[in-house]
Amino acid sequence: MGVISRDKNQINCIYASVSDFGKQIPGYLKSSDKDILLKDISKTMPSTTQWHELIENASIDAKDIVDFSQVENISEQSDLDQSGYVNVIENNPKALSGAFIVNGDKTSYMKTVTEVLKHFDVDSAGLEKTFHTEDPTISKTTDDDKFV
Repeated sequence: MGVISRDKNQINCIYASVSDFGKQIPGYLKSSDKDILLKDISKTMPSTTQWHELIENASIDAKDIVDFSQVENISEQSDLDQSGYVNVIENNPKALSGAFIVNGDKTSYMKTVTEVLKHFDVDSAGLEKTFHTEDPTISKTTDDDKFV
């Protein structure tokens, strides 16, 4: 994996397609109006320097990227340094608990689909109105509308 692009019109997503979250995120990212570049660590691993850059730019603790349920002989109580947690991910891509999203100068680490949708302000149904925010339209808006 080369240099991480910082183009504000492109979303770079560093994720693991073998994880549960990684199987979902590409579809949700495609809902945004930007170009998407998916970087699957199961196929191409970032360099150690890139891992450190991602973690620091996302302002998270390296421990936060590990899904400990996917790794044997290590737990949340383990006391590893940043390189140690990166090494865990490099040897167990499925243990990446979320995905790094790089867009322009902003780097985020997300663990849930809700975070992704909120970040990109995407309505997962593709609808502008929702029943809990606005009343639905229940009458004709044009002469061609047919209500029973």
